Amino acid sequence: MRGLYIHIPFCKSLCPYCHFYSIDDSNIELQIRYVDALINEMQSLENKYFDTIYIGGGTPSALNISVLEKLLYAVDSNISYGGYEFSIEANPESVSDDFVSLIKESQISRVSLGVQSLYDDVLKLLGRIHSSHQAIMAADKILNINKDLNMDIIYDIPYTDNKKSIKTLEKIIKINPSHISAYSYDAEDTGYLKGFNNDDTLFLEVEELCEKNGFYKYETSNFAKIGKESIHNSLYWQGEEYIGLGVSAHSMVYLEKNSRKRYNHGNDIESYIASPNNVENVEIISSSDALLEDIIFGLRLKKGVNIEKLEKKFGKINKNLLNKIEDNIEKGLLIREGVWLKTTERGSLGLEWVSCSLL
Repeated sequence: MRGLYIHIPFCKSLCPYCHFYSIDDSNIELQIRYVDALINEMQSLENKYFDTIYIGGGTPSALNISVLEKLLYAVDSNISYGGYEFSIEANPESVSDDFVSLIKESQISRVSLGVQSLYDDVLKLLGRIHSSHQAIMAADKILNINKDLNMDIIYDIPYTDNKKSIKTLEKIIKINPSHISAYSYDAEDTGYLKGFNNDDTLFLEVEELCEKNGFYKYETSNFAKIGKESIHNSLYWQGEEYIGLGVSAHSMVYLEKNSRKRYNHGNDIESYIASPNNVENVEIISSSDALLEDIIFGLRLKKGVNIEKLEKKFGKINKNLLNKIEDNIEKGLLIREGVWLKTTERGSLGLEWVSCSLL
């Protein structure tokens, strides 16, 4: 499997907790110049076949509708799409009738909607500019055109009542999307709403509520109805190849003998527009490090990692790494079930610690 990611950095308003590259600019002239640069990079690709496509951001739905139409036409014209999954991100305030009409007639099969909360006071705290009513209306519009819908929420938000996060999740379940992404807020990671100590987490409660209502947990933060798991995002967790187009976008490609190359574009839109094929931070990943990455990312998956499959690909796991795995098994953080290595409930709660212990 091979995935294409296209980054759209434009937002109507910048959320203070978001660390993805984005700019608060709706200037159509800049949008046109940026999309022209994306098309330039797209056309320069040697291998234009991709099983999945994902247009993320930023806020892709914030693009002027004619500019978005131009981008989608360029993708249709230049990319050989395998038809597995074509996603686009959207925020509720920019899910206009024109946007919905364009998506309906396109190859896009899945829309990921940034809801985060269905309480207006919580949305205001997070710096979101949409209302709970707009989020519900946007979800209805997408479902009415028969596209798969993912709804993002955030829980464990400082200075808020956790009951509001659970009520938000209950309301989303009633809306009946095919997929839910539920992220625990990390003030240290985001750098916003810091200084709030709360060791309690809704992690297990969120999982229980989702699974009780038919949303299967297949990754640490992701729940889906059977057969509706995100194919594109699963590429990252399973060590598959992906190409990122656009400012700040990252890529990972295979090299010989199971080694890999990782690289990215810089975080400056004007520099990208001037030279869309320039990359930086080129890193060659050895076969042994690639194996370790596949284990660490694979442990995010509910099913875990298939050790037998990894050893067929990379060769026998070295003794040092095996000892670290066994140590985590003895501590009750990992478990082996046949060929599968996976986290226990305790391990999933401390996944970051488990990952660090394997390095």
